[in-house]
Amino acid sequence: MLYYEDVRRSILIATLAASALLLRGTPETPLTADQIVQKHIQALGGAAKLNAIQTLVVTGKASILGQTEAPLSIQVKRPNFLRLEITFQGRKVVQAFDGVTAWTINPMIGADPKQSSEEDTRAAQESSDFIGGNLVDYKSKGNAVELVDQEDLDGVAVYKLKITKKSGSVEYDYLDAKSFLPIKTEGKRSQLGQEILYESKIANYKPVEGVLMPFNLTQLVNGRIAMEITVEKMDANIPLDASVFKMPEKPAP
Repeated sequence: MLYYEDVRRSILIATLAASALLLRGTPETPLTADQIVQKHIQALGGAAKLNAIQTLVVTGKASILGQTEAPLSIQVKRPNFLRLEITFQGRKVVQAFDGVTAWTINPMIGADPKQSSEEDTRAAQESSDFIGGNLVDYKSKGNAVELVDQEDLDGVAVYKLKITKKSGSVEYDYLDAKSFLPIKTEGKRSQLGQEILYESKIANYKPVEGVLMPFNLTQLVNGRIAMEITVEKMDANIPLDASVFKMPEKPAP
């Protein structure tokens, strides 16, 4: 037979246990890949502000192989035009994509513009959405996204997303689990007949027309730093003619 004190104690223990459960709340449901992508888009500034940026002009400097510092400019125009210029040792190197053709001008190997290889053209096509990146409107781009894991990257909790692109190539994006901003991308690419591992470490986000854009980028090839880019200025919605991105005709002989 229970005494009054035993009953009172049992009720008190049950009440405390129930309170603890209420304070703890229900366990959080893990986010799906689509939910992570949506939070990522909102973190950048939202779809409306992203879509409002039609052109972007970037100026800054690039440190190449940790030695030479070179002025750099990037011009971007929707839907998929891209032009990169780096002035290296007094000579301007150009890499561009006009939506169909990727081409280069490299005075160190020749004065004439040269159409890029099929591999480089595909890489240019896949990276031409400089404004939105891999994840914004990924379905309309023909890409598939899946959540690989939530893990630790250099002391930061991240979501690791696998992006299978329309071409079949695969890239991994690492999003900060708190800010939902990318801090690293990586993948493999064929270059000059060899497979290389490329990585981009992304940092120093600042608002441009209400959209967070990275102002520091470190590019690595096979684990070694190839280029470090420091952005000094980004200007949005400056008129850019499509001809800027077209490969110049070779001069007549």
